[in-house]
Order: sequence, then structure tokens, then C-alpha cells
Amino acid sequence: MTVITGRQFRANQSKYIRMAHNGERVILSSRAGYAELTPISEEDKKFDDYVQSESFHQLAEKAVREFCEGKSLNFSSADAAQKWMDEL
Repeated sequence: MTVITGRQFRANQSKYIRMAHNGERVILSSRAGYAELTPISEEDKKFDDYVQSESFHQLAEKAVREFCEGKSLNFSSADAAQKWMDEL
């Protein structure tokens, strides 16, 4: 485990990110407390890419429009909600 200050992190970001990706625990200490630097999973990356996609924005815009029109949706299951999203 490596404990570093914010100043050390700013000066050597690549080094500490590489250490975290290699499985070493990197703890950042500051007056606000402590935080651990951890890489995100591939699943998190896929979700982030989806949230930034055009299809997600179209879905969100449709949901807002329907809400403003007084429409609401009830799904009996996650599969039903997924089917609705896939039909956009």
C-alpha cells in the first residue's frame, strides 16, 4: 500500500494510476480525508459509454417529453423495461 499527498499525486499522476492498474493500493491523503485510487471495471466503462451515447440521450428526451405530457409507464419486470428501451 502506498499513501500519497495531493501534491505527490498531481506531480506523478501517471505513475500512481499505473500502480493502481497493476493492483497496488494507492491511498490519497488530504485535509478532507482519505480516498483510494482504483481503476474502473470494463462493465463501468461500457455503462459510461452508453450514458454518453446518442441512443441514451434520445431515450432520456422521450422520457422527459412523456412525463411532461402526463404519461407514465409501469413495467412488470426489468425485461419489460429493457424491451421498451430496445424499441426506441
